[in-house]
Amino acid sequence: AIYGGASGFTFSTHPSNLELFQYMAEERKDLLSKLNYYILVPYAQQYVRKANVLGTAGLMRTILKDAIKPDKVKLLLPLKLTNLARWLIESEIEPYLNILPRKRVKALLLHEVLTELTIAFNLTELVHSLKEQFEGKGVGFGLETRNIGQLQAFLENEDINVEYVMTPMNPIGYQMAPSKEAAEKAIKKLVFQHNSKVIAVNVLSSGASTPVESCEYLRRFKEHIYSVAYGTLKPSRAKENALLLAKHLL
Repeated sequence: AIYGGASGFTFSTHPSNLELFQYMAEERKDLLSKLNYYILVPYAQQYVRKANVLGTAGLMRTILKDAIKPDKVKLLLPLKLTNLARWLIESEIEPYLNILPRKRVKALLLHEVLTELTIAFNLTELVHSLKEQFEGKGVGFGLETRNIGQLQAFLENEDINVEYVMTPMNPIGYQMAPSKEAAEKAIKKLVFQHNSKVIAVNVLSSGASTPVESCEYLRRFKEHIYSVAYGTLKPSRAKENALLLAKHLL
């Protein structure tokens, strides 16, 4: 992907990614320093799995047991959702911040599970707290969502600006909610009214759109998109897609 012109890497805090970065820091530090990094947290699937085994109450007891340690008590007191979320996210990204070139870590993006909860329960204090926490570390703060219309309305109603927003954008409107047209309008508002940097994901509609179709669609929003993220299992395709996106969007 780097050889094709890719400039960034977005990833979840899955243990496999930490192993990858540890390897690169030891064996390919030259490549590690060529990318910007956008971290998606928390790794929600691990909590889903634990909840399936332990139940919701058991999951919370496990999290609190890990949290209430001598070196963490000051952070957690008073014990409330905002402080617990801060600790949870801090603990997940700390190993990555210790490996990645700090100036290359551009943003922390809140996973859609927490983003949707934040909107549903109007947790404005949580958004402000996380922004303050990570901007203080020199890391931008953002939100990931599959309901960009709802997110934009929430940010506008609460008079909140976030630096980054990650959301699906593709020709068929896959995962663009509440509708493709409404999502496109919300994206434009985020860029021009909130000064947010929009990162487009799911650009291939989970395989339903070809790379060329996606590029032709994204080109219509060239002035609204900060960057495009794509995934692939094939090294050759990683380079091809980077070259294709650069041709249409740069």
